[in-house]
Amino acid sequence: MQKVRALIIDDEDHCRSTLAKQIEWYCPQVDVVGEGKSASEARILIKDLDPDLVFLDIEMPSESGFDLLKSLDRIKFKLIFTTAFDEYALEAFKVNAIAYLLKPIEGQELADALEKITVEKQDEVGQRLESLMKFLAEKDHIKKVALPVLEGLQFVLIDDIVRGEASGNYSTVYMKNGSSLFISKTLKYILEAINHSKFIRVHQSHFINMDYIHKYIRGKNGQIILDNGTAIPVSRSKKDEFLDLF
Repeated sequence: MQKVRALIIDDEDHCRSTLAKQIEWYCPQVDVVGEGKSASEARILIKDLDPDLVFLDIEMPSESGFDLLKSLDRIKFKLIFTTAFDEYALEAFKVNAIAYLLKPIEGQELADALEKITVEKQDEVGQRLESLMKFLAEKDHIKKVALPVLEGLQFVLIDDIVRGEASGNYSTVYMKNGSSLFISKTLKYILEAINHSKFIRVHQSHFINMDYIHKYIRGKNGQIILDNGTAIPVSRSKKDEFLDLF
């Protein structure tokens, strides 16, 4: 049996390693030939390795999985999205018959998704992705995001979100007016809900809205000063990616 040459694109190291191990266990016909943690790395890997299949995370720093696909001249590979829970995105996948895996990924679901894409014709993949992009474009016009708080859902203007800070499996979102919201979800969940490229994760425990950056201070790791004076650390693993944006 001819091996399916696959890439795994996900900004989180443990997600890539876990998926690679599950592929080894449940999908012996798939050979993982490369891994990347950003859209920029993915472009290089796709060009150099010409994969048959790409497992693509949706929410990544700087550019999302959708941004990556929009930037490619031609999509010659099969595609399986990997994502944390996002009701809007999942509905889009279902409507357009797009293969996806919901994190945390189960082995049988992985095998089922792989079986589904083996019967797809490549021209159908392009048509479905084009339809998916149109479907998701509607979300770009939404000005508010619903964040899960203790009392229910809090609807806030996306532009008013200054930053987010993690505390275990919970998060605090800080607003332009100085108020804050305690959210019973991770930063990754919140970023996927916001789904906007101006929000970037600069540290394992912090994301920021680039509209509110006042100054960047160089150093071993680096530090961002926001318009309100708040200092946000930049991790070594995120430093180059952050600076590349500017």
